Amino acid sequence: MLIAVLSDIHGNYDALQKVSPLLTEAEEIVVLGDTVGYGAEPDDCVHWVREKAALCLMGNHDAACVDELPLTWFNPTAAEAVEWTRKNLSPASYRYLQELPQGMEHRHGASWVHGSPAEPLVEYITHASIALGIFDRFDFSVCFFGHTHVAEVYEYQDGMVHTHSFAGGGTITLDPQRRYLVNPGSIGQPRDGNPQASLALYNSDEGTVHVKRVKYDFRKAGEKILSAGLPEMLALRLLAGN
Repeated sequence: MLIAVLSDIHGNYDALQKVSPLLTEAEEIVVLGDTVGYGAEPDDCVHWVREKAALCLMGNHDAACVDELPLTWFNPTAAEAVEWTRKNLSPASYRYLQELPQGMEHRHGASWVHGSPAEPLVEYITHASIALGIFDRFDFSVCFFGHTHVAEVYEYQDGMVHTHSFAGGGTITLDPQRRYLVNPGSIGQPRDGNPQASLALYNSDEGTVHVKRVKYDFRKAGEKILSAGLPEMLALRLLAGN
């Protein structure tokens, strides 16, 4: 099965629209959370996900927008974006986010989570040492995660973890004798130095993951952030990709 894996859309409908044509061959779409937060078009993004995703998880920003995570968890800029998003969600979008699963899901021979298997909403897997602790505690073969906005793969074998960066996209073939933590990167606010939207196409039959980077008009998305009265830093991050 060909599964499109998206994460951290963050209210960036311009990026999501550019990614959409690449998903036509996918048999299923999985969204790893944070559909909203930061960006200026949260309702459009929620509507798209409701219509197209077979599975969508709750991310930390989604949780905060529906009062499942306190604002004190966030830095001031992120907290301001959460408060703005709350005011700009339709009742239907609010209810949808409220009902999203918060934990790790299991589907098509893989595990799926927003942050990490240990703390699904809030833990960041940012280093091989953190990944090693996850591999030691959990017995999945392949786990897809988001939250860090960095496209990368942690590969585990014989007590060692190797990190593969996909800041420029690329393909990895999954060895059934090894274990993997796979981050598809962020659609709406990449932080790996590449401002292009990032997603993964996972072929569960062939055991391959293809990370794609997609150009979109991030200046236009940034202008919408400024016009909405959101913090300027959120627009500047789109330009820099970090």
